[in-house]
Amino acid sequence: MKNQNGTGSITKLKGKRRKSWAVRISYQDDTGVMRRKYLGYFETKKEAQEVLFNYNKNPLLFSGKTFGELSQLWLLSVKEKVIPRTIFKFKIMLKHLEILNDYKITDIKLFQVQKIFDEMTFSYNYKTSFKSVLNMIFEFALKNDFINSNKIKFIELGKKNTVIERKIFTKKEIEILWKNLKIENVYTILILIYTGMRVGELLNLKINDIDLINKTIRITESKTSAGVRTIPIPDKILPLFTDNIQYGSEYFLEKKSEKIQYWTFKYRFRKVLRMISLQKHTIHDTRHTFATMLNNADANSTSIIKLIGHSDFSTTENVYTHKDIEELRKAINLLN
Repeated sequence: MKNQNGTGSITKLKGKRRKSWAVRISYQDDTGVMRRKYLGYFETKKEAQEVLFNYNKNPLLFSGKTFGELSQLWLLSVKEKVIPRTIFKFKIMLKHLEILNDYKITDIKLFQVQKIFDEMTFSYNYKTSFKSVLNMIFEFALKNDFINSNKIKFIELGKKNTVIERKIFTKKEIEILWKNLKIENVYTILILIYTGMRVGELLNLKINDIDLINKTIRITESKTSAGVRTIPIPDKILPLFTDNIQYGSEYFLEKKSEKIQYWTFKYRFRKVLRMISLQKHTIHDTRHTFATMLNNADANSTSIIKLIGHSDFSTTENVYTHKDIEELRKAINLLN
């Protein structure tokens, strides 16, 4: 059966064969010479026609690109859009997916990928990051016509284990932080401990939201509506702001005129703890430390709730007055 020139052909092979219908196409090799090759062999003419139709609709689906090749193409496409540390993280994750490298991306089945995730011993959050990277690769392949659909969204990660051990910074550890202020980024950990800010709130903190005259911080971006609040700056850490604020910048924490990303901050946080020989902590431990210190200093519960930005109070109480701020200032200065 001959089709229009350049669209390939379907041939019925002689002899007793289970797959007697062959699909053949013409292509130009690297030297410019026209050659022929078979796309495959099929039991029915209808199957052969469908394959040839799909080939003519999108030849890239039959290019034979492997997962390994496409993951490298994807890395190149995002290299200029993210920081080097993020690229390093992507490469580490791809090492755990090397089992897929030699498979044509069109041949990868959902059950194969699901098996990889089922056998992972990483935390739920880390598995979520893996799924995100894999999804970006398959979306890249989809947008560039190497696949017809992205099934990564159907990957199941299992039940999330929400039991996380929280370790507050001890009094001795906080003293060590104060003694090592000359080490880069130590001051950011102390700011988190003495303000109770979430890490995202600190990273989104703009210079315009820091009032050094009235000694307050305005949190305008938070994960909850209750998180949008005003925090008095404790007298004890006021120098950490005055010594490190860079007027003319947009954000309090910046790198090359851009807001510092979470992964960069997390790397710096862990590096500081190693440098001054402190035990491992999560960034969120700073908030637990803040609340615990306030509680130990007998600050009233309403002030604690407002300072950490939780929603355990009514809407009217969420509107701060001048008196509210002064009460919060008294509470937070108990940390001195």
